[in-house]
Amino acid sequence: MLKIPLFPEYATVAALLKLLNGTTVASFKSMWNAIWELTGTPQNSVTWTDPDAWIEERLSGTDKATALNIWLGSNKTVNPRWIRGDQFLINGYKLIEEVSGLYSLTDRGKVFISKKDNAIAREIDKEEGLIQLLLQAAALDKGKRADFLGEWKSYLDTNSNVREDNVVKEYLRRRLINLKSRAYLSREGNSYAITGEGLAYLKAVNENNQDTTLSRLTVLSRDVEKFNKEQRDLFRTYLEKTTPAQFERLVRDLLNAMGYEDIKVTAITNDKGVDVTAVSQQGITTVKEVIQVKRFTKANVQRPVLDSLRGSLHRFDAFQGTIITLSDFAKGARDAAYEKGAAPITLINGEKLIDMLIANNLIIKKKHLEYYSIDESYFDHDSEMEIE
Repeated sequence: MLKIPLFPEYATVAALLKLLNGTTVASFKSMWNAIWELTGTPQNSVTWTDPDAWIEERLSGTDKATALNIWLGSNKTVNPRWIRGDQFLINGYKLIEEVSGLYSLTDRGKVFISKKDNAIAREIDKEEGLIQLLLQAAALDKGKRADFLGEWKSYLDTNSNVREDNVVKEYLRRRLINLKSRAYLSREGNSYAITGEGLAYLKAVNENNQDTTLSRLTVLSRDVEKFNKEQRDLFRTYLEKTTPAQFERLVRDLLNAMGYEDIKVTAITNDKGVDVTAVSQQGITTVKEVIQVKRFTKANVQRPVLDSLRGSLHRFDAFQGTIITLSDFAKGARDAAYEKGAAPITLINGEKLIDMLIANNLIIKKKHLEYYSIDESYFDHDSEMEIE
């Protein structure tokens, strides 16, 4: 069952554990209480981003010394103000104990700080849903937080008492950050993807886990991931083989799905692309746009193509333009897309086009597999049946 809010990165937890070991309990609690009381006011707010400044200005005596020991002793990686989540995890999983007024690492704590991949970290990962997120990531080619959210919420319904949407999202956000910090996930823009190291960790966890259901789910997730990649590659092959008429229909359908109106195909160009005009609603403003599709372009689209489209906007009374290609864009074209003082040109390469078609359920249809999973925690507690 998930039980840790403000879920921290394990590197900061390990660093804090090493620093707390042998520290007096009274000095740490005094420092924490002193920091907690520094709430500030709207007229005199407290900024926590620079411990070098606020520790010096706002703490004194042993409180200041303890805070500096944490900040400097961790090579400035552990901000003493932002360790509440670390404390929740340390206490929740019994990584430290009080002995004669001093903090002392438990055997579990010693294992946790011993190396990156250890038995206690694996236990926490399973209990706190991080293995679940790796399973989800393994089933995705790549995904934004929103792509994780539906299955994550269902998982929390069974494995936690968390129900509020904003809390569900925060639990997800912090755990994704944890996995990225350990190099089990990578992040590009707003999208996450499981790494080779993440797949290896998932495999190792399952090989040493008696939970055969978890192992079979991992295999299922990998099979789904492989199948999805094959379908995506096949999709691209079909796109490259479309006729001009098929491609015109594709462009129309995509724009319709995205909410564009008054869609008109103006020409089939010499490179077998399509020029389209359409109207979109952006807030309270109606915007006319020219879309140029470079259907069979093998080389990257160069800046002259962008300049030509931008120069033609006035002929269509258009405010902005878009170029869609199955290949990619040269650096010069990317740099000029949002040139200051010029009409904006949106650039959509082959991968982005496929993402958009999938997101709008065009040609590729999302299928949902339904499988049963036993809530084993139901049987973990003894219960007595009352017989009248």
